[in-house]
Order: sequence, then structure tokens, then C-alpha cells
Amino acid sequence: MPRYLLRRLAATFISLFSAALIAFLASRLAPGDPIRLMVGDQNVSQEVILQLQRQYGLDRPLLVQYVYFLRNALAGDFGTSYYYVGRPVLQVIAPGVIVSLRWQTIALALAVAAALGLGTLSAIRHNTWLDHSIMLFVISGISLPSFALATILIVVFSVRLGILPVAGLTSPAHYILPCITMAAQPSALLARLMRASMLEVIHQDYMMTARAKGLQEVVVIARHGLRNALLPTLTVLGIMAGRILAGAFLIETVFSIPGIGRIGVQAVVHRDYPVILAITVILSMTFLAVTFIVDVLYGFLDPRIRYA
Repeated sequence: MPRYLLRRLAATFISLFSAALIAFLASRLAPGDPIRLMVGDQNVSQEVILQLQRQYGLDRPLLVQYVYFLRNALAGDFGTSYYYVGRPVLQVIAPGVIVSLRWQTIALALAVAAALGLGTLSAIRHNTWLDHSIMLFVISGISLPSFALATILIVVFSVRLGILPVAGLTSPAHYILPCITMAAQPSALLARLMRASMLEVIHQDYMMTARAKGLQEVVVIARHGLRNALLPTLTVLGIMAGRILAGAFLIETVFSIPGIGRIGVQAVVHRDYPVILAITVILSMTFLAVTFIVDVLYGFLDPRIRYA
């Protein structure tokens, strides 16, 4: 197990450095001059432009810029923002990270709870009207894009009924629409997978033995069925967590949530390279950490994997 953990940690760091390199090259090779965007319509001389390029290190070769970026990033310094002139990058994105973590954690918990409940219930009531109803809901959730669902929810619950707010996160009611929008597609995908996994284990010999011992059906499903059915679902759950983080860019823009996704969209528009790179590194670290935790959990859920 320790050897496996070391290998996974090494792979995680390699993936992180690769993601940072790709993001760095993409930001530098993208069209548009961040210095020109910074000065805007001001009548600035070419000497001032060159001085600003030297100040931000944009006059150096790409390889040198990347080495400096890595060295400073490892020390927790992502530089200063081009758009918010003079403000450190971490100071710009820190409030957004806190906001995004707060509402996305709720959305992920909602997605997991709905998926486990619906998938398990659908498998237990296989080929009944309840199973077909749940599968219809699941297919609708998979097929409907997030922006379309967000529009429908806003029109129905905010515009027509006027019972839920749309923009910001100033009250508990503000969390409802974005969390439902974010959780709908992941919960639908996980519920479908959970149903298939539960159908495979629900008639296994150890399940029959547990029932023969006189255990209640709820105990049999929760203690024996759910644990084994979770294994394939756990892998997809790690990927879904990463997709939820990536989906924050669209959802936070639609609902005007001041999170890291909205900050990232503004940084792309204004060619704010330091902010773009910092957000990329943070999202990559979060996704890799989630997948690492999922791999470790595999060993605890299934001892055969740990011993192998």
C-alpha cells in the first residue's frame, strides 16, 4: 500500500506540472496583448509599453517565463493581476475560491445523495412503474444541458412564480437554483450507474445468505449490497467531482455568483494570465486530489484490491 501511494503521488505531481505547462503555453500563445488591454484607451507611449512588459516579465523567452512561474508558484506566489493592477493574484481569487467551495460542496452532496437513493430504489423496484419513472427522470437529466436547465428554472421559479432569487449568494434561498442546476446531470449519470451496479449484486449468493440469516432487507441492501455496488460508481464520482468544478464557469456566470468560475471567465476576457494560471493550477490540484482520494478509498471498500 505505501508503494502504491508513492506511485500515485508521483503521477499526481507529473499531471499537475503538465496541466500547468499546457495552461501556460495556451495563455501565452493566445491572440491579444495583455499590456494593451491593461492600458485600455489611454494614449500610452511605446516606451511605457516596453517598461510594463519588462515589469511583468513578458519580454523574456517562454521557457524562462515558465521556470519563473513554477518557482514562484511553488512558493505560493502567482504574481500580480494584469486587470486588477497591483493586486496579488491570490488576493483576487481567494474570495471566489471560498464562495465556489461553499456552494459546490452542497451541489456535490445533493448529487451523490440523489444518485444513491434513486439508483438503489430503481434497482430494488426493477421493472416496476417506479423504476421506469426514475429512469425517465434520469434520461431527462442526462440529456438536458446545464444552461437550458438553468434557463428553465429561472423562468419558472424566479420570473413566473417569483419564489426564488436568481443572482448572488446572499441568502440560503440563493443556493437552491444553482445547486439543482449543477447537481442534475451528475446525479442522473451516477443514478444510472448505481442502478446497474446494484442489479448485479442484488441477487449474488452472499445477498441470499444474508437474507437466509433473517436480516431485514434494509440491512441486507445497506450493509452488503450498497458497499459492493459503490465500487464502479466511486470511479465515476471522482470524475463527476471534477466536472462539477469545471461546470462552475457556466453556472456562476448565469447566476452571477462571485466565485472562481466567474473570476476565471473575466480573466480570459481580459487576458489576465496570472489569474488564469492560478485558477488552472487550483482546479487541477482539486481534481487530482479528489481522484487520489477515490483510489485510496477503493482499498478500504474492497480489501482484495488493497491486498493485491
